[in-house]
Amino acid sequence: MDETKRRRLSLIWIVFALLMAIYVLQDGFETSTGDLLGLFTVAFGIGLAALYYLNPGDVLSFK
Repeated sequence: MDETKRRRLSLIWIVFALLMAIYVLQDGFETSTGDLLGLFTVAFGIGLAALYYLNPGDVLSFK
């Protein structure tokens, strides 16, 4: 996977995580299942963005 595509996908995941964070935190944070699941989704999005951006060990080359 070329670098331009990886950076573009990373940006898409960051935007997704930002929108999810806004959605989860717009009415305040409670320790409800929905809010915790939403924050897990935000963390997952940030993790995928880091994976695409950093590409540790050239894991995304699929070779």
